Amino acid sequence: MSISKDIQTGLFPVSYRIALGSVERPILGGASLTLKLLVDTVNKQVSGVGHITQPVSPPLNLVSQFTGEWSYICTMKECHILVVAEGFDLSPLLVGGHPIEHKNAKLRMVMNEDWQCGVANFSFFARGQWHEVEGARAELSTIDAQQSRKQLEESAAEKKPVLED
Repeated sequence: MSISKDIQTGLFPVSYRIALGSVERPILGGASLTLKLLVDTVNKQVSGVGHITQPVSPPLNLVSQFTGEWSYICTMKECHILVVAEGFDLSPLLVGGHPIEHKNAKLRMVMNEDWQCGVANFSFFARGQWHEVEGARAELSTIDAQQSRKQLEESAAEKKPVLED
């Protein structure tokens, strides 16, 4: 999957898998972040949902609503994209009829100019303390597009009219 360079203004969705090692060979037992963002190219903002997991005892399963911003960082030779965002968990406690926001994640990600891959640092709050993951590989996830296409094809096949001879 390639994000078109024709996208200059507007919104576009991206999904990333962020983990130490690589997507095919993550470091066993390490925390990983699955991130689905909507990128606003006009206001240079990002928002979306992140899911942090870690297969340790007890296992970690943390969901965050991410908001932040992105910008270009360029040198004489190349440009990259810097994404800085914070994740919040909504508490079941209400104050004045509104849920309390609790910061539970932070993200700093440097992507290639085409948004395909990069390096990320993220931290998360679990078990009463902050945990850091540095130098994780961020790769564009194509699984969602493949699953969506398969679901659409199956749905279309089920609803296809039967023609009688």
